[in-house]
Amino acid sequence: MNGLLIAATKFEIEPCFKALKGNDDWQVVITGIGSVATAYAILKAIEKYKPDFMLQAGIAGSFDQQIQLGDVVIAASDLFGDLGVIENKKRKTIFDLNLESAGKSPFKNGRLLNPNKKLVKISGRPVVHAVSVNEITTAKADISYYKKELEVAIESMEGAAFHYTALKEKIPFLQMRSISNYVGVRDKKKWNIQPAITNLNNEVLKLIHKITNEA
Repeated sequence: MNGLLIAATKFEIEPCFKALKGNDDWQVVITGIGSVATAYAILKAIEKYKPDFMLQAGIAGSFDQQIQLGDVVIAASDLFGDLGVIENKKRKTIFDLNLESAGKSPFKNGRLLNPNKKLVKISGRPVVHAVSVNEITTAKADISYYKKELEVAIESMEGAAFHYTALKEKIPFLQMRSISNYVGVRDKKKWNIQPAITNLNNEVLKLIHKITNEA
């Protein structure tokens, strides 16, 4: 097994970073924040390490308050939420504008689906749909759009870039997220970052153990 553990910041996966030090089967890649930095860093890592599997891990915000803070989930799909235009106070995607086909590879109905059902099952975590944005969502109109129109449960800044790159490069992958906050007014007093990071790292190490043993 030649695996990549990918995160936007070292802070999110510090325990894993320490636990995997010296493990020749796994390389840790810190991409930086946002889709552009993520796509670039992943491509360079693929070129260097030629991985059999890629796991992206990080914290995320949730639109769904049925998901508890600290819960760890798997993104069954991701998409670029703010790639398009706001016209007459309504968001339109590049697919709505006919700038791109919603079914053109690697998209399926505008989403970047994870086709690796066995890997999703191995994780043992609940499965959700995700959206990626270039700024933390706080506006009520955007929250409503992502929840009702796009039907997503969580958001990050890097997930869609990870899915897109993995699908284009045909490398098996999983995106694992732990919920640190509910999407809305950015009040860090209501965030639950440290427990989310603890739970995330525990689940990442459990998954790596499972995948390594089954490889």
